[in-house]
Amino acid sequence: MQIQLGCLNRPWHEHTLEEALAGIAAAGFKTVGFTGQQGKPTISADSTDQYVARLKSLLKQNGLEAQVTISQPSLDLAPDEAVSRFQREMSRAKEVGLSYFILCGTAKEDKYEQWYSLVARCLDPAEKTGVKLLLKPHGGISSLSADLLRAAQRLTHPAFGICYDPGNIYYYTGQSAEEDLPAVASLVRGMCIKDEINGKHGEVAITPGTGVVDFRRIFSTLAGVGFSGPCWVECLGGKSVSEINAEAEKTFGFINQIVSSI
Repeated sequence: MQIQLGCLNRPWHEHTLEEALAGIAAAGFKTVGFTGQQGKPTISADSTDQYVARLKSLLKQNGLEAQVTISQPSLDLAPDEAVSRFQREMSRAKEVGLSYFILCGTAKEDKYEQWYSLVARCLDPAEKTGVKLLLKPHGGISSLSADLLRAAQRLTHPAFGICYDPGNIYYYTGQSAEEDLPAVASLVRGMCIKDEINGKHGEVAITPGTGVVDFRRIFSTLAGVGFSGPCWVECLGGKSVSEINAEAEKTFGFINQIVSSI
């Protein structure tokens, strides 16, 4: 089996972006994904030309390719403004090289239809920009494979797909990701590599391989449907930069060993 293995900056979110990118590169990863950094978005609709140029320079210095960010149109804005801002964010992200947005849905049932409407309006612009919008398990509207399948049926579009997250299945539902995945495996276009311990609403800020997720079984299921797409390590153990860096290097080897044996 072959995958595209990358890492998000989330484990280093309390540290600087420079430290995060250096740690990701030193661990062996070639692609990087973005969440917030020190309480601020790494890329957004408000990112200036100067900031985008600086971010591209940092990526180049570390030999990294930016591939994904976790973001979606805001449910707190008027629909037209939410769509417009998300279009600008997609354009800024594409300038940095990103080709995927991971959507987290919503846990508020009264917002479900609003979420579907906003994402539907963003799919044509996403395709035009050259990015794909991938919905991940995150509780609420996207708790389990049945919810992901429902979304795929409602948002049938070349720019929409599924990003699986086994750790989130355990965290938000307490159910088995290994049993949940097969129903949606053929639609998976990317995966967040995340482990979990202590049951529903337990802990995900741990290093893959130290929790309940059977990653060999997860990857075997994906291999069975011909998956060869991007996978991004989202969470790691450790607090200091050196501790997180060590866990990143360990995880790079751990995941590659599993994948190469399948």
